[in-house]
Amino acid sequence: MNRSGSLSGTDGRDKTPQRHEGQIGLGAALRLAWLGYQRRLDEELAAAGFDDRGFPDGRVLRMCSDPAETTISQIGRELGITRQGASKIVASLRDRGYVTASASATDGREKVVKLTPRAIGYLAAQRKAARGIERQLRTELGQEGFADLYRLLEALGQDENVRMRDYLRKKMHLGGLRFAED
Repeated sequence: MNRSGSLSGTDGRDKTPQRHEGQIGLGAALRLAWLGYQRRLDEELAAAGFDDRGFPDGRVLRMCSDPAETTISQIGRELGITRQGASKIVASLRDRGYVTASASATDGREKVVKLTPRAIGYLAAQRKAARGIERQLRTELGQEGFADLYRLLEALGQDENVRMRDYLRKKMHLGGLRFAED
């Protein structure tokens, strides 16, 4: 790859793949891919009896699967939202049978969130669905195509150890994040 980001062969000619007519840009393709992946997860989870998946259910349930106690305040900090916002998420999960919330033994003002058997089943179904999607894509793309996909993803995320919430919080704080139609 040369300084301009295009690929050059040994003869110096530009080897950058050209977009075909009607082909969308990489950013839009990555967003559509993410949405497609989420849709497939939703379909698999619905088929496994979890048709009530919401955002950020999976993430909160994974936080609570840690052997250490997880509090509503910790969930809020991890998600980058207020304790009140985290309480609403936990209440929704509790109402749907995924968690219980009880007073902390060490701090009566705090609630400890624990997974129910339904939540444990949900997380297992989510892992199974993710592995199934990956197997299907590996089969569709072939081993070489799948390896190429990962090389692309690694090239885009190279040297990035930033969590999504940290990126979004920084962009929102700096006023640099705009939501617009593409």
